[in-house]
Amino acid sequence: MSQLPILDTTGLSTDPAELLELGRGVFALILFTISLYAWSKRKQPALIIVATAFLLFFVKTILDILLPTSTLLELSREFIDFAALALFFVAIVLRPRKALDKGTS
Repeated sequence: MSQLPILDTTGLSTDPAELLELGRGVFALILFTISLYAWSKRKQPALIIVATAFLLFFVKTILDILLPTSTLLELSREFIDFAALALFFVAIVLRPRKALDKGTS
């Protein structure tokens, strides 16, 4: 008698790289949510820029999970990394505008 292969019915991978990839997406989504909450309280433009960068990392994770071997999306993944880094840079160098005192010139 031949032995039937054991099927993994949980759908969860034990590969550390895949678990880290999933963790990256969850962490990016959490940071996106926190950044949006902070923006709703402070209304600083830098926070919405940072939130967008975190959202891009979440989208990249979704693409990596849904289409892991797609060569068509390889350029898109690299663009997402570039765009997220650019957004972080803009958020860091962006200075909040201070209201000018009415009495000074």
